Amino acid sequence: MNDPLAFLGSASILDDRQASIQKIKLIIRVRWFIAPTVFLLLIVASLFGLSSRDAFSSDQLIFNGLNTLVILGLNSIYTLLIRRLTNVKPLIYFQLFLDALHFTLTIYKTGGLSSPLSFLYFAVIFAGAVLVSGRASYIAATMTAVLFSIMNLLEMERAIPHQDYFIPLSGLSNLLSYVILSWLFNLVAMYVMATLASFLTGQIRSRNLKLQQDNNILDRKISTLLMLYRTAKALSTYTSVREVVDYLLSELIEFLVLDRALLYVNIEDDHLHLYQVKHSCRQGVIPKDREQNLHVDIPLEEGAGLTAMAALNKQAYNIRHPEQSDLINKELAKKISPIDMVTKNSPPSLILHGKVDAILPYQGSVLMKKKADEVGADLSLVIVEGAGHGFKGDGISPSLKEIIKTVSDFFLDHFK
Repeated sequence: MNDPLAFLGSASILDDRQASIQKIKLIIRVRWFIAPTVFLLLIVASLFGLSSRDAFSSDQLIFNGLNTLVILGLNSIYTLLIRRLTNVKPLIYFQLFLDALHFTLTIYKTGGLSSPLSFLYFAVIFAGAVLVSGRASYIAATMTAVLFSIMNLLEMERAIPHQDYFIPLSGLSNLLSYVILSWLFNLVAMYVMATLASFLTGQIRSRNLKLQQDNNILDRKISTLLMLYRTAKALSTYTSVREVVDYLLSELIEFLVLDRALLYVNIEDDHLHLYQVKHSCRQGVIPKDREQNLHVDIPLEEGAGLTAMAALNKQAYNIRHPEQSDLINKELAKKISPIDMVTKNSPPSLILHGKVDAILPYQGSVLMKKKADEVGADLSLVIVEGAGHGFKGDGISPSLKEIIKTVSDFFLDHFK
């Protein structure tokens, strides 16, 4: 679907960190059931005479009980950590490794190559695809394959004793053909599972992304309709042209997240006359003479700049880097630029700007900081790595907690 409002620029559809945390919580909930279920399965096998060991013997109860308690304890630790960590990916990989190690131990204790519980590795592989990406599922498959192979090699070299558990499968580990075929089957199954998990999660992600994009477009259309409704209401409420224009520009600034808005009047298809300039309240107090004493006329002809081109072609333009564009009228830009409004007497200011902001590029803040340093103004700038518009990036630096401290320190230093 083509976005009719694409000229406004792209917006962050979903906070990656929040999405990852939601998925981790889902996996944690699943893990709460896996460990006790395996424990119960071993008990049932013992009760029906399928196990060579008594599930209620002290050593089995201690081993299986501790195994279950460790996993459930780690679940509790994960739940606490995901609330504190900014970048959760290292935690995810560490969690996948511990799960693979835990399942390897469980498989070893239930027969090794002859254990029917090797399917537990599939949970690790699928979790990698869900929590990170399709590539992570192959990393998880490789990790489980290595652990599984190490366990089998250690058994074959008599470094660790073989442990029979299920009576119908006892003795199979002594058959070389079975060992080789079972080993190869499990390794192939792991990578087949990784391929399947990668494909399925990829399809789910693409469909979710498409749905989120459609919802984003719908939300913007609804916002547009609401803005048009408020505008129509204002037209019937205000009595002067100046009041109506001021309201319209204020709506545009709020709706498009602009730092300023300008209204030009077409004078007999000869030129555009700047009727009014409106600045966002986010820019601070703008001197009235800067807004009221601007006299700008732009000829309606090719080569007269971006505003003339937009009027002639009746087309909207979104210039990401105005300082590099040939379409920008440099003389007008200098008159209305907030950068040129910075003076030595400007009040102390703190700017925090996301480096991957797709709506307001951070380079503008860098230029403002440069101008402040040139004129001796008190202006501090913090570029937030990995953050978009509104600091919704994954693994932003400084963290949100550090940003809040920076803001509070700024106010404490300047408003004593």
